[in-house]
Amino acid sequence: MTKNEPLSDARNGGGPMKPVILLDIDGVLNPSVCPGSGGDRPVLLLSHAKRALVRRLARSGKIAWVSTWPADMVAGLEAQLGLDTEPLRVTMVFRPADADVPTPKLTSVKRWLYRMGATDESDWDSVVWVDDVLGPDARTWAGEHDQPVHMEQPDPASGLTEGHVAGVEAFVAGKGR
Repeated sequence: MTKNEPLSDARNGGGPMKPVILLDIDGVLNPSVCPGSGGDRPVLLLSHAKRALVRRLARSGKIAWVSTWPADMVAGLEAQLGLDTEPLRVTMVFRPADADVPTPKLTSVKRWLYRMGATDESDWDSVVWVDDVLGPDARTWAGEHDQPVHMEQPDPASGLTEGHVAGVEAFVAGKGR
């Protein structure tokens, strides 16, 4: 499997999926960090192309941010996107053991997905994870998860591309399963 090769699972039976889309910011959306006005925090600005790609992703499923950026800065990204549905936020809690694993966010993602499922806060039937840091531990987890999982791993220099979004759209449509 190459770095950009998507991982998908055929457990859904071939029909359209209704995924939660776990979306990283750095290395995926690569926003510009601009000074805030009047001494405020910096502002994150997305390019027109990245905004269009995220809007397409949002038509495929429920967006959930998987990022360590502060909530107010992420809210600024959301305002730029103007999505119909407010994205969720995966609670990121890093423990010392997370520093020594290939996918440091994996423990937080697993904990969040479990909590959402246990409290009936989830209405999705599959998971899409778009992140520039997805190691073999994440791929093992994806193969063992109780729902179909599709992963896209952008090159951090270029971030999210048309090809990644097309891969997600194909997964959601059930193509190749």
